[in-house]
Amino acid sequence: MAVSTASLAKEKDFIKNNWKPILGIGATIGVTYVVWNIYKDFKATGDQSNTRENNLSEDNRFPPSTLTEVEALNIANRLQDAMGTFGKANTEEAKRIKLLLTDLNYNDYVKVSRSFGQRGYVTVTGISKDSDILAPAKNLSYWLSKELNDQDYAQIEKIIVKPSK
Repeated sequence: MAVSTASLAKEKDFIKNNWKPILGIGATIGVTYVVWNIYKDFKATGDQSNTRENNLSEDNRFPPSTLTEVEALNIANRLQDAMGTFGKANTEEAKRIKLLLTDLNYNDYVKVSRSFGQRGYVTVTGISKDSDILAPAKNLSYWLSKELNDQDYAQIEKIIVKPSK
């Protein structure tokens, strides 16, 4: 089916003549998306990942952490660096995150999580910044759940969730 040049001209004119409403609709959709994600952030303050993190404590049934406080803080800061870029973690960042967490046992993760604490996270962009209204403080488990895809998070979750022994 051939497209006439007259119909193409009409489409071009439509956008040219209606650019303000089109721009307004696009802006409205964008603002709605941002507001919705901010709302979800505040609603999720007591969600499962935050609750799980708040209940983390060392468990004597498992090997004790061999990390010093400095090592745990170093890992926490390196995790933030890997996750604090725009959007979800790319392949290289996901590898760094998994590499930092791979050799940790449950009690090591507890220590790193405590060192990480609550840090500002903008869910809409995936960027870290100081905690404020647009970047509510979130824990390490929350950051990991937002930054990693489902498959990578499932691998890391084996460490995060207290294993039954």
